[in-house]
Amino acid sequence: MDKETNSAGRNAALQKKQQREENARERKEQREREEEELKERKQIRQEEQEERKQIRQEEREERKREREEARGQQESSS
Repeated sequence: MDKETNSAGRNAALQKKQQREENARERKEQREREEEELKERKQIRQEEQEERKQIRQEEREERKREREEARGQQESSS
């Protein structure tokens, strides 16, 4: 009877240890997934920011061309 009790106790302790290890592994995997998602979101934000910057630059250049054309027309009509 004593051997069975010890064996059952060891099995229970082993199962607890395995469960703790599995929980730790799951938490680590979850952190890694969250870190990867954070990196992806950061990359997307950076790409969107660069796109907006490019659009603003193109709009400035277009307005500058329009002003230069308007000046050219004023000067030629004068």
